[in-house]
Amino acid sequence: MRFFKKIENYISNIKLNAQLNKYKYVHIMFNDKFNKPFVDFLNKNFDNNEHIILCKRWFVEFPFPVGKNVFEIKTLKNLDFAKNEKIICHSLFDQELVDYLYSNQSLLKAKAYWIIWGGDLYNALRDEKNDFVRKNFKGYLTDFDVEVAQDKYGIIGKPFYCIHAIFPITKEMLIFCQKQDNKYTKIQINNSCDESTLEMLDVLSRFKNENIKITTILSYGETQFKDEIIQKGKENFGDKFEYIEDYMTPSEYAQHLAQNDILILNQNRQQGVGNTIASISLGKKVYIRSDISAFKILRDFNINIFDTKLISKMEFKDFIQNNDFENNKKYAMKFFDNNYKASLWKVVFDAK
Repeated sequence: MRFFKKIENYISNIKLNAQLNKYKYVHIMFNDKFNKPFVDFLNKNFDNNEHIILCKRWFVEFPFPVGKNVFEIKTLKNLDFAKNEKIICHSLFDQELVDYLYSNQSLLKAKAYWIIWGGDLYNALRDEKNDFVRKNFKGYLTDFDVEVAQDKYGIIGKPFYCIHAIFPITKEMLIFCQKQDNKYTKIQINNSCDESTLEMLDVLSRFKNENIKITTILSYGETQFKDEIIQKGKENFGDKFEYIEDYMTPSEYAQHLAQNDILILNQNRQQGVGNTIASISLGKKVYIRSDISAFKILRDFNINIFDTKLISKMEFKDFIQNNDFENNKKYAMKFFDNNYKASLWKVVFDAK
């Protein structure tokens, strides 16, 4: 049965090569929550006769990209990119993609581009193959991780293009969000299940007698820490602690973020940028670690981000005070401007 499935995939990709030859740009991705919004953005702002999307179906909980230029694939084997101008890799979580690029080093160096998502940089396997591929792309696309990638892989003389993620949450969703009239300060820790949530639960325990509610997201991420997070949250805060285990649609999650007063991202790596920008656009106070690349870059965009590592020394009134929210909202909304984002992507597509 497995043999016949391989034959079927082989024949499918041979047929797909005829389609590939018609396009200038190839996008390789899987159906994560970020990729359908990107495809919708791409096909709205650029010629879909120039862009082909090759997508693997990894998740059942996230929608699959839609468009006449979208093709579902099972494998990269036997695909021929010789006539395409650029190969744009939407993250490097797929080891088959790394293997393919390592086996086709001329393509890698001449026309492949890596969109850095974060975890595919910070948590990447360190072996000869993975290091070689990550060091030898034609170009790199990121908004926050230029220095991290350069330092980690010794990348010298390669172009880095500034792009901003196409968030599942849209400007329209944020505009229609309504804040409930809470009688307490609502604080969200992290955007996913993460070991660093445990540390922040202890840091915030000094405020347990204040009028607060603590919430966190446990539906994905490092779910091996889920039970420990729940136990510590209940021990430290009792009924002031709540957690969310179910996936929410982007509009539901936008409404959820609107109920917060403070978002704390305590991870020791760049993560949750969409949560950060959406929360700031909603007028929330956001803390991230000052040693994360996004901290400085967001401040360069005139957004006043606060340092997670200082919370343990703060008085509660200073911790919750949020005087800069109007100024922050103005600058953060630029990240939801599709015309601005399209202009950044045009630079990538036009690059020689």
